[in-house]
Amino acid sequence: TIPTHGAADWEWFRMNGINYLVVANYRSALSYNIESVVYRWDGSGFVPFQTIPTRGAHDWEWFSM
Repeated sequence: TIPTHGAADWEWFRMNGINYLVVANYRSALSYNIESVVYRWDGSGFVPFQTIPTRGAHDWEWFSM
């Protein structure tokens, strides 16, 4: 399982052959200021890769430049 805090959206993307999953955490029990998390596939499951400070996150969109 992947822990969340009021998850509002999930987005899967692949970059450089690696699978990622990002969750938009909406709020904790005390605040809308909460970190959302990018997970990376390690071959057997998604593991935390990076956190991003968010405030009431609702959506993620992956894009390429």
